[in-house]
Amino acid sequence: MVVLAGLALFLGQVIPAAADDPVADALRRKEELERAVAVSRANTERYKEAATQFQAAVNQSNAAIANLQAKADAAQSQAEQLGYEIQIAEEQLQLVSFQLDETKALVSSLKARVDAENKELSQREDLYAKHLRTTYRQAQISPLEMLLSSNSLSEFASRIQAMVIINRQDVQLANEIRAIRDETTANVSLTEDKAAEMSGLQDQITQQRAALAAQKARYDQLLRDAQAAIASTTLARDQATEARNNQLGAAAKQTQETANLNTLLQNAEAQYEQLAAAAAARSGLGVYAGGKLPIWPLRGVITSPFGARWGGFHNGLDIAAPMYSPIVAAASGRVTTVGKPYLASGDTATVVIIAHGNNFSTLYGHLDDRVHPPIVQAGQYVNAGQVIAFEGMTGWTTGPHLHFMTILNGRAVDPMPYLP
Repeated sequence: MVVLAGLALFLGQVIPAAADDPVADALRRKEELERAVAVSRANTERYKEAATQFQAAVNQSNAAIANLQAKADAAQSQAEQLGYEIQIAEEQLQLVSFQLDETKALVSSLKARVDAENKELSQREDLYAKHLRTTYRQAQISPLEMLLSSNSLSEFASRIQAMVIINRQDVQLANEIRAIRDETTANVSLTEDKAAEMSGLQDQITQQRAALAAQKARYDQLLRDAQAAIASTTLARDQATEARNNQLGAAAKQTQETANLNTLLQNAEAQYEQLAAAAAARSGLGVYAGGKLPIWPLRGVITSPFGARWGGFHNGLDIAAPMYSPIVAAASGRVTTVGKPYLASGDTATVVIIAHGNNFSTLYGHLDDRVHPPIVQAGQYVNAGQVIAFEGMTGWTTGPHLHFMTILNGRAVDPMPYLP
């Protein structure tokens, strides 16, 4: 009887311990998937952040293009206006050139006329000189001498009449000479003044045209510079747009990959939940009577509740507290799993699972295994509030916290309704 009793006790301890292997395998797969989901989610966030940065570059490029386009439009408008002013200046210059040519032709004509009038004036002056000489000679003869030297009274009368006519002609010649001289002087002066005025106007318009052309060239260069900047900025914008689209595509792809990994994770967790439930069923305990757990496993800040997370599902409650904080059994029960089931895959996560009935278990994850390793063993019976381990950072975690799970009838359920 003693031997049989010892054998039964031995088997009762070995059976729960033997259940460690499938549970450990499930935990290992679960932890690997959790790590993959976290990495995938981080990649998705990185792609989205890069897409946001590229979008900011696109927006900045669009603003720069709009500003450059406004400058180009202003330069184009100014260049076109200057072009019109240059055309007007060209037409004015052509008109002034035509008027200058006409004035030059008029000057040439007047000079020719002056030359002709000078010849006529010279002839008239010669004739006037002859008249003066004749008048002078005749003035030396008295009327009596003229009468006595005449053959008849008719000749005397003719000579007297000739003198009168000559005197009249002399007066007329003198007046004509003065008029021709005055008119010629006035015409030459007017023509020279007009030519000088046209030449000055031509110089003014030429300078104006050169200034307008230089200003238009400057605006044309501004327009070319703005268009070149627009082309360069447009290219940068298009490249940023392409990069943004690539990042968004990568983010979408990574999101799908995350979803796929979450699906695998949920399947692994479901399998793990079933295995944990199977271990609880072999614990030799009765059915869990229900009700709340007597105590919280750890007092701290809840950093991640039970439910949807990262496009997947978080099957426990994350409680953060200072490193090495003691973790206690939430209720009395039998320990079914203790250790590092992920060591083969390079992960050092440490967990403890306690069965509180053949249909209900609690899980404690990310436990420390260096300074304060778990102080319970598989098959050991523990009481509510008994210290089983200490908070750590083993496994895939970014900070010290406890991952606490409640598993009822093979499924993870929200721990909050069970906690006091």
